[in-house]
Parts: sequence; structure tokens; C-alpha cells
Amino acid sequence: CACLSHSPPFHYNTAGWNIRERKRQMPNLFFEHLAPREREEFLACCESGMYRKDSPIIHKGDSTRDLFVIKTGSATAADSWDEDVVPLAIFAEGDVFGEMSFIDGSPRSATVVANEDSVIHRMSFDRFQKLMDENPRLAARFLMGFMRVLVKRLQFTDQTFTTLAVMNRELKRNTVEFRKAMLAQNPGNR
Repeated sequence: CACLSHSPPFHYNTAGWNIRERKRQMPNLFFEHLAPREREEFLACCESGMYRKDSPIIHKGDSTRDLFVIKTGSATAADSWDEDVVPLAIFAEGDVFGEMSFIDGSPRSATVVANEDSVIHRMSFDRFQKLMDENPRLAARFLMGFMRVLVKRLQFTDQTFTTLAVMNRELKRNTVEFRKAMLAQNPGNR
């Protein structure tokens, strides 16, 4: 666990991110399928840890398969590109993250850092397998909520990709127009 004492490799600037607006756009569907008693049963299978502001919760490339749920606080998933840190998602109370590695065992695809002091529930993959044997009904309801989260994230990714494709097309068009205008002003620089 990277709790309390671990210092992060870099700081995520989330000042421009509005958590309430993000929650409106991407509502938490994870626990929606569970009755309060089931939610408590599920969380009883988790370990909890306190992460200080700017502490990493997940490191990109790690081979862990744990799934995380934010009890209090918030966190940001980000990747680095050259020297830039690229924020990918922000998570708030009740949100789940770490799902890709949890499902397929692949290395972590991003680093997740606490934006503020946060309490995080952690479900190990091994513990979830035991839960499937001990309480298959709860595990099935968990998986339904989990699938809804994944579908919503995929829809959001599709929308983002479409937006970027349109922006790229507009950028290409504007670049061509800019070149034409520059050449018209300086015909000797062809």
C-alpha cells in the first residue's frame, strides 16, 4: 500500500477540474445495483487505507490486480507523454478504478494519485474470487454494477474520440488555409 509516507513522482494539477460537473456527466453506477446491506457486505470484503494528498494509489506498469473504491476524497488517473502529465480521469466518492487490471491482469495503464486526503477501499482479485464462491448473488450484482460503469466509460471514450477526430479535421483544414494565406502574403517563399 502506498499510504501516508510515500512521496509522489509528480503533482497533478486538478485546479481546473470541477468534481461536481464530472459527477453530473459520469454518475456513479457502481453501487446503484446494490441494496445498502449488500453494499456493506461488499465493502466488508475490502481493505481500507488512508492516502494523503498527492500520494500515489496505483503506479503505471504495476502488476497488481486490486480494484479500488473511493470512500472519501478524490483521485486523478494520469499518464505521462514525453515530459507532460496527461490527466485521464478524476474519481470522486463512490467511484471505482483499477478495473482494467482487475479484469485481465494486465499491467496498470496509468498512475492514480490522491487529490486530497482520501480513504480508499481495496478489493483484491483473490478476495473477489472467494466472494464469488461464498456469495455468488452478491458477486453477480457487483458485476452488473461494474459492467454499467465500464459501458458508461466506453461511451464517454467514444464521444471523446469523436470530438478529437472532428477537432483534428478542423485543425488540418485551418492549417491548409493558414498556409495559403501565408503564401499569398509572401509569394517568394514557396
